[in-house]
Amino acid sequence: MKRGSIRRHLIAGLIVIAPMTATVVVLWWIFQVLDGLLGRFLYPALGGMLGRETFIIPGLGLLVLFLLLVAIGFAAQRAIGSRIVAWWHATLESIPLTRRIYTAANRIVRTVFGTDARPFKQVVLVEYPSPGRWAIGFLSAAAPPVIQRHVTGAVSVFVPTTPNPTTGFLIIVPIEHIREVDMTVDEAFTYILSAGSVSPDEALRSNSAAGGMAVRSPEAGSTATGASRIDGHSTGTPAP
Repeated sequence: MKRGSIRRHLIAGLIVIAPMTATVVVLWWIFQVLDGLLGRFLYPALGGMLGRETFIIPGLGLLVLFLLLVAIGFAAQRAIGSRIVAWWHATLESIPLTRRIYTAANRIVRTVFGTDARPFKQVVLVEYPSPGRWAIGFLSAAAPPVIQRHVTGAVSVFVPTTPNPTTGFLIIVPIEHIREVDMTVDEAFTYILSAGSVSPDEALRSNSAAGGMAVRSPEAGSTATGASRIDGHSTGTPAP
């Protein structure tokens, strides 16, 4: 077998194994974290009942956590449970130390896991960190009224970092300064995670003669019909 053939087979093997290995490692880490939330208390208690220092049953902590969350959710949807949740909510919001943390966490969780809302509405391009340099961002929502008073038509855009898109920067820009990209959120995350080395099949619009970049902006004009809207504002001007 030639050296070039061995190299190709090795690379092909890495392409197959590396994503699988990364997936298994991440899932195993998540499993250990979730199982350990209650497992750190359950396993020593089971060991004490059996006359041992500890007794580990992998997955038991995760199972109990799942059942506990289901039970809490079931109770919260009933009359008595909803009153208890409302009382707990009011209590936490009345304490100065916990009010800000609890209110922010509550809004974030409801936005991310709610059935009626999506945290990110559109993948966009925004000039960041300086004019002439473009970054991929996620259009979150229209900026609050207190910001709209200073920046007309302002929207909130989350610009993730590479290769860890769970961190990033929140920037406020006028809606006419963003450029809409024909890319799904999942495709954008893949592009960011790979540091730009993996391009989606149809990541950017190619309606213009220059190709490559789909945009709607006052400077470049419109490249596609049908503008997205966010809280009454259009992300671009439809083509005539």
